[in-house]
Amino acid sequence: MLTDAITVRLRLPGLVVLGAQEWGDHIEIVARYGNEEAPCPGCRRSTWQVHQWHGQRKRDAKLWGKPVWVLVWKRRFRCRRCGKVFMETDPACGRCRRTTRRLRRTVAQRADDATVRSVAHEERVSEGLVQRSWLEERAIIASAQRPHVFLGLDGFCARRLSRMWTGLWDLETRNPVAVVPGERQGDVQTMLERYAPRDTVRAVVMDLSEAYRQAVQLVLPDAACVADKFHVLALAGRALREVRGGRRQRGNVAWLLHRGVERLNDAECRRLVAALEADPALAKAWALKEGLRSVYRCSTEAEAQAVLGAWVCDAQGSGLPPFVRAASTLRRWRREVLNYWRHPLTNAVVEGKHNRVKVLKRRAYGYRNDRTFLLRILNLVHTD
Repeated sequence: MLTDAITVRLRLPGLVVLGAQEWGDHIEIVARYGNEEAPCPGCRRSTWQVHQWHGQRKRDAKLWGKPVWVLVWKRRFRCRRCGKVFMETDPACGRCRRTTRRLRRTVAQRADDATVRSVAHEERVSEGLVQRSWLEERAIIASAQRPHVFLGLDGFCARRLSRMWTGLWDLETRNPVAVVPGERQGDVQTMLERYAPRDTVRAVVMDLSEAYRQAVQLVLPDAACVADKFHVLALAGRALREVRGGRRQRGNVAWLLHRGVERLNDAECRRLVAALEADPALAKAWALKEGLRSVYRCSTEAEAQAVLGAWVCDAQGSGLPPFVRAASTLRRWRREVLNYWRHPLTNAVVEGKHNRVKVLKRRAYGYRNDRTFLLRILNLVHTD
């Protein structure tokens, strides 16, 4: 009779404990499943005839700091109708698994905030089990509740030497659709063919990337390509920076040049006017920058088309090479820029998500293994 012991519930579904023994470094439990009958996978009829008993030793989560091993006596049933022999199901562990779902769930939770190696060392399991457990619990993106209608497409740098990845996001639900290595047309085209339904997607927002545009036009010919507002205005910002040559200005004049004029107070406006009067080329560049921003203040597509056309003519005749190049780019992307008035969407959500991915990459000083990087990205998605 035990006089110095306590009883703890096993809490594994369906298992009936037959015996337990605590040792110095581990705990052993003997159990079996309590169901008296099992459905035949062949004829779907229940049978009670046991053909054979088979013991399987499985690992469970720690108890009192000690690993727990469960010896499960599983039964092989023989169907009395069709004669098929089959093994009973294993809801506590899963089919052909040597660890319980509880252990894998515990390991996955620990791996959210610690390295795979440290979790494997503390739990006394293999590193492969830690990765597989994390993938089972975290790395499965739930299927969309409704079809994708508006998508955001953008790339981010995964490592040095321009190793780029591409992310596809649903702009309505702010949920990820796919994240794949590469940003070439073939990579994006394969991703869209797999994850973007042709009959439901109405618009795809992207930066000014020819590879993205061609991939969308090939896979989603009925969807509208929308040029991201931030990247369009960034053309003028970069051109203005080239005109001033990166020269340092007195005070914060460089900051005033790139800030919207409607956000400046009276003192800042006076300082800006003084700086522009001293440099005619800089004044022309600043006026072109503000002129491009005025395009997005238009209320209708027809008005925006007229203002954009006038801006392209002014930029081409300005004599400033950076703005001539910007005008040439917008002339090629004219239709995509004007699609903003049909689908007023931006990639702000996508840029924010990818910024978090970049922070994740910098925290780890980069990832050499693409699979590990993808798992961390998916973990970031689940915790967002």
